Amino acid sequence: MPGLKRTERLADDFFLMVHDDLSGRPRLSDRILGLGLAGALLCELAILRAIDVEDGELTTSTDREDGNTTTAGADEPSSLTSELVREVRGEQRLPVRDWLNYLAADAAERVAGRMAAEALVYRKTSRLKLLGVSDRWMPMDTTTAEWPAIDVKLKVHNGNAYTHHLVLFGLTRATGLRHPSLFEVQGRLEDPAALEKTLEPLDGTLPLRQLLAHTEAAVGSAVTSQRIG
Repeated sequence: MPGLKRTERLADDFFLMVHDDLSGRPRLSDRILGLGLAGALLCELAILRAIDVEDGELTTSTDREDGNTTTAGADEPSSLTSELVREVRGEQRLPVRDWLNYLAADAAERVAGRMAAEALVYRKTSRLKLLGVSDRWMPMDTTTAEWPAIDVKLKVHNGNAYTHHLVLFGLTRATGLRHPSLFEVQGRLEDPAALEKTLEPLDGTLPLRQLLAHTEAAVGSAVTSQRIG
């Protein structure tokens, strides 16, 4: 939509999708939100061709060491993505699940901080911190905040979604996010065959489908742990 200020980075758009644009209240639990954003950040790095996945482990990609890419709709590098690339390069090969769990701990704060630096969100301090009510991240503009979900719905529904929309759609499935703006395509999220057909364009050289699958598995484990706990 013309005139909207957006970074079109996956984690930024997923952050907006997960939070209510009027109240700032998250639609997912903190743990699931963290895992979803961790998955989104790893997908950002994959789109930038900075990482790859081999045998379930995260590796530094040697395809494009400069972090540039010509993929249509690809996320632009940010200081946060540069930090993450350095973190990955500083470690030995580790399972994707380990990276998801590690990043999930502070993914929300890191992504919100990046967005706040670009005047997309601001922190609303809670007056009830002593009662356990956390601060909330509020959008600077509600129209901007609600657009990512609407954009995904329109592109998926019309069959002209590109990588960015499809990854957000896959993250919606992986985290169990139910967004009111996605009601027209909810059936595709719930029908495995329809979902598979929708996400087919993601199959290729980039490990996006693998990252989405690992994210969904990590979310499933977290949900199970929460129920047992």
